Amino acid sequence: MKLHSLLAILFIILVITPSTFGQEQDTDEESDLLAATVYVQRVYPICHGYTVIYTRSDLYPGEVYLPGRWFTNAGGKGSMIPTNHPSAPYMTVFYEGAEFSHVRLFVQENRNHPTWGTLSGGEDLSEEFAVETLELDY
Repeated sequence: MKLHSLLAILFIILVITPSTFGQEQDTDEESDLLAATVYVQRVYPICHGYTVIYTRSDLYPGEVYLPGRWFTNAGGKGSMIPTNHPSAPYMTVFYEGAEFSHVRLFVQENRNHPTWGTLSGGEDLSEEFAVETLELDY
């Protein structure tokens, strides 16, 4: 019960925070960039990239595959920010218009933290990582 209450509070905080601290832009151009932040339960690094288990709005787990190539080149579709902050791990997904733009994955700096996991090496996940966009089930 305590875990469900904590997850519900964290979800509400993550949903309200971006809209509370949003700022108006001083430029004449209007930005179509929108951000959605989701709580991450576990991150599994593998040779193809990162498998991320996140919490959906119905508090059930969702799963996405973030290809490693998104995080390796400048201007790629992903960036990983290691931190010691207790709110990590979480990810912010940016959309330009209705299309996926990029993702920021905030993870615990210590790889021994329980939110880092390991997968058994028996499955071929190359097809799951052959994506060019990120689709989350909210």
